[in-house]
Amino acid sequence: MNKNFQTDRPRIAITIPCFNEQASIGKVIRDFKKALPEAEIIVFDNDSTDETAKIAQESGALVIRERRRGKGNVVRAIFDKIEADYYLLVDGDDTYPAEEARKLITLIQDEQADMVVGTRLDHYSRESAELLHSFGNRLLLKILNLCFHTNLSDILSGYRVFTREFVKSVPLFSTGFEIETELTIQALMRGFRILEVPITYRARPEGGKSKIRPFKDGYRILMTILIFTRDLRPMLFFPILSAMLIIGALIPGFRVIREYLQTGLIRYLPSAILATGMVILGILFFIAGFIIDTLNRRFNEINFVLKRMQK
Repeated sequence: MNKNFQTDRPRIAITIPCFNEQASIGKVIRDFKKALPEAEIIVFDNDSTDETAKIAQESGALVIRERRRGKGNVVRAIFDKIEADYYLLVDGDDTYPAEEARKLITLIQDEQADMVVGTRLDHYSRESAELLHSFGNRLLLKILNLCFHTNLSDILSGYRVFTREFVKSVPLFSTGFEIETELTIQALMRGFRILEVPITYRARPEGGKSKIRPFKDGYRILMTILIFTRDLRPMLFFPILSAMLIIGALIPGFRVIREYLQTGLIRYLPSAILATGMVILGILFFIAGFIIDTLNRRFNEINFVLKRMQK
């Protein structure tokens, strides 16, 4: 979107990350043009090898090429390059209904949330069940809800609407399909309001293929959750590690303690050293969590002051 474009009407950008979606991108653009005729549609082609970019251009969308492969790289480019008041992010595979777009945008415009998420896990067609990877999705969801004390219902949805403030103030680092998880965690930890709205998740059109690799991408999403838990909730992450080490030290340490109480001697020296080392390491992990939590609080205070100064 042209950064110099001026209008009194709120600017809505419909941004569509795409990689080899020639079977569906034309229909997606037509559907969203009908649903939100006042919005500008921008397709971010992720270096596709098929006719995705050509079809998108012929369908009337602005096409921007992002050569760094990975959905996370595309979303980061969208946040960096596009200027708008409201941002709608949707996949180009025609699995998300355009007719729901107006409702999602209205919720943001009415200031009911900073990020609205179209959730899929309660309403999806039988044909889309395999694509949804329901079990893995729900497992990752439970882990995130546990780690961040929340009760979300879908953290991997690709159908989202954001305020400008959210887009321009949230740093993103993910490069792949873990980007949706990062968006959710960043919103939770920075105090942005998340509103979930059930939508109907459809099956891909014939000829469309899912780009998600269940095990590899699932592992990356899990690691994203754990890394952000370590960085942003250290007094949960490190005490758990500390407790695991100290409790684990009882395994080699039990017979050492028992023998010492019975004979006053320590014959199992390697076990004693191992148990002692695990206890010390557990204590150090707890102290590390406390220090990181203190630093996080100071950085949050600085960030709050800087944001207030900018207003």
